[in-house]
Amino acid sequence: MFQLTGAGVSKDSVTARVRSGRLTAIHNGVYTASPRQITALGRAMAAVLAAGPGAFLSHQSAAWLLKLDRAKPVIHVSKRGGMNRTLEPFDGYGKVIVHSTRRLEQYEVTRAAGIPVTNFIRTTIDLAGGMNRDELESYLADADRERLLQLKRLETELGHWSGRRGIALLRKTLGDWHPATEEEMLVFQKEFLQALVAAGAPRPQVDPLIDGCLIDLLFPEYMAMFELDGHAFHRDPATQTRDAARDRNNTLLGYQVNRFTRQEFRDNRAETIRQALALLEARGWPGPEGN
Repeated sequence: MFQLTGAGVSKDSVTARVRSGRLTAIHNGVYTASPRQITALGRAMAAVLAAGPGAFLSHQSAAWLLKLDRAKPVIHVSKRGGMNRTLEPFDGYGKVIVHSTRRLEQYEVTRAAGIPVTNFIRTTIDLAGGMNRDELESYLADADRERLLQLKRLETELGHWSGRRGIALLRKTLGDWHPATEEEMLVFQKEFLQALVAAGAPRPQVDPLIDGCLIDLLFPEYMAMFELDGHAFHRDPATQTRDAARDRNNTLLGYQVNRFTRQEFRDNRAETIRQALALLEARGWPGPEGN
């Protein structure tokens, strides 16, 4: 309604258009001229308008708008002050849950597709309490794909939300997104190699140069190479591109390229080494009993 009156349309004129069918009410004070053609984006905007000035799409609905989740039948909106409430649209589609929050700063919100929405960082904080570790990792991977992930800013903001549900798990999950330091990588390589040899694997060449590139562990007799990554996910597109090109080139040279991450080795060392041995056996290694 306030958009129409702000454009110079009187309340009486709005009422007349509703009565004549030129406008259809979706919520109190929210109308559409094409009720049969209203899109998911239209529903989201209607929900924000129905919640009143200062409202923003949030939670799962914000994640959907930011391309981090699928559309849900319930629309979530946040605004400062007031009370938590539920709005039922007149046509029965898209129930709206309005979250009352004590803080919702200007730097925590943005616009996407013309709709006021909480930004990636605030959306992540709002959702963290309802996610487990696997869900958080998947969510962060999607954010990375959409070029939304801002690790330093997100970690800094977490300091303002200590004690909130999900923040501790989110902080721990984010910690695994940092690439290991050079010293940590040397320790990882040493421990991986020791565990591999202790399990009966042949001793590989360490850091050989193949076609101008250093390889972490090379088994030349089996044309297999193990590359050790310092974090669970490649966040840097340039790194992704470089590693993909290297892997393709080494494959063309006849090598089997296998990547292992520091996180998976740390979380389940026995299973990681078991898979490494199986990969060598697939390349013709007779196994520890055949040595």
